[in-house]
Amino acid sequence: MENKISVIVPVYKVETYLHRCVDSLINQTHKNLEIILINDGSPDSSGEICDRYATKDNRIIVIHKKNEGSSCARNAGLDIVTGDYIAFVDSDDYINELMLETMLNKLLEHNLDVIEIKPKSKNNLSSADNNFEIQGKNSALKRIIKNTTFSVWCRLYKRDIVNDLRFIPKIIHQDVFYTIDVLNRINKIGYLNSKLYNYNTDNVSIIRSKYTLEKITIGIRATEYIMNNIPKQPDLQQVVNDYITYYYTDHYFLLSRNTEVDPNNVFRKKVKSAIKKSISFKNYGLRPLMVVILPYKIMEFISKSYYTLTSR
Repeated sequence: MENKISVIVPVYKVETYLHRCVDSLINQTHKNLEIILINDGSPDSSGEICDRYATKDNRIIVIHKKNEGSSCARNAGLDIVTGDYIAFVDSDDYINELMLETMLNKLLEHNLDVIEIKPKSKNNLSSADNNFEIQGKNSALKRIIKNTTFSVWCRLYKRDIVNDLRFIPKIIHQDVFYTIDVLNRINKIGYLNSKLYNYNTDNVSIIRSKYTLEKITIGIRATEYIMNNIPKQPDLQQVVNDYITYYYTDHYFLLSRNTEVDPNNVFRKKVKSAIKKSISFKNYGLRPLMVVILPYKIMEFISKSYYTLTSR
């Protein structure tokens, strides 16, 4: 019974996708699994689907809880895991049947605490050459920040490394905080350039839904967490400056289009100031330059006009 992998799956309003997800887990070539399905107060038939699977496969554990969001659901799973290794899978996604075996073998072969793969999605058209490399913490940080690949489901973790780590309850962008915390506990990470995780871009989640005050507030909080919790080195600082320049520019355009979120320009002032500090000849572009140079009202007009034209 060595090398058990605990797979934590938050479940909420995914009755359309849940069978595909769970089938991909129970059909893994690595059989020593603990599959923890957390029904986060889902109003559809997702909870019933979880229970039916549990009667057919004794590796499946189902937790029913009130709706508190995926961070609390993941924490509920972390509280009961018994595996030697931990993986996270979102319930509207699914994984290749070789994924867990492939990742575990690489992790054991190279005595690693964490290994990462590249996700497969309609929007990710980059090639995957199946190359494997061991990266130091700083190299991994640069890659992850540059590509914004903070999602926890693309990694397999040794339980001893994350045993006491929990997700911040009831917030979006929870993966940013968790991933930075994990990287600060290790010296190296395995990176396998294989698309073994299938990320669903069709399901509308909170990340892709209406722009809100919560999104800008937590977006800034997560960005500042990155800034304050990585090594203070010039090469890393440049990657962070690039991230701030383009990520905050996106937020600025969204704020300019959704002025009801920021009627007094409080967040636009904060974001604009950060972009001014991070922009340079190495990362400038038309959009961030517009943010830095143009007045609020003109940016509102441009942003709303562009959205109207592209939405037709």
